[in-house]
Amino acid sequence: MEREMVCIECPRGCTLLVTKTGGRVRVSGNFCPRGEAYAAAEVTQPRRVLTSTVRGEGGMIPVRTSSAVKKEKIFQIMERVRAYRAEGAVKLGDVLIPDVDGEGTALIATADAVRLQED
Repeated sequence: MEREMVCIECPRGCTLLVTKTGGRVRVSGNFCPRGEAYAAAEVTQPRRVLTSTVRGEGGMIPVRTSSAVKKEKIFQIMERVRAYRAEGAVKLGDVLIPDVDGEGTALIATADAVRLQED
């Protein structure tokens, strides 16, 4: 398999050519070692940082995963995120779901959210 891609590891945006033969991955066109690591990971086990929102008592709360999760698990993870309801005040950086993907990746709040006061 041969695949061309643009590296997103730095602003340079190198055009990479990735060749996968059996279990061996060869990368060319990269300016730095980060490009090679990025391309190899992208063709063997792509990962993404997941961003979304969860319901809180005062409205929607923006969240993200603490690190990249396996791309193949995104829909499964989103089921857990959609089902989650935050209670009480939530602060920036609070861990809402400690192990959202079964591999130790946390779902964290990316903004403060306070409970709305009823008049």
